[in-house]
Amino acid sequence: MANKDIYDKLEEIRSILSEQLALFKIINSSEIEKAKSKILDDPSRRKIFDLCDNTKSVSQIAQTVFPDKPLQKSVPATSYHLSILEEYGLVAHRDDRGQRYYHKKRG
Repeated sequence: MANKDIYDKLEEIRSILSEQLALFKIINSSEIEKAKSKILDDPSRRKIFDLCDNTKSVSQIAQTVFPDKPLQKSVPATSYHLSILEEYGLVAHRDDRGQRYYHKKRG
């Protein structure tokens, strides 16, 4: 199989998966919204979410949310919560000069 054939097949699969995901989101939108709101029930995660304004790095958020913990522990904990928030589509990130900045997603 030629590279172009493989690429075309992968694009076809990506398109099908994208359509299926869109249908899943439509069918399960109320359950997805419930899950999103439950995600923010965790007090630390809520604080982290509230600080996602595209101006604070992960370490700055970690220092604010976990002021009594050393960065070696607070940054991984913050990154864990941010990955969950990103997985649920509540935040997105941008990378700038080795730092990652998060912001709330609209919609």
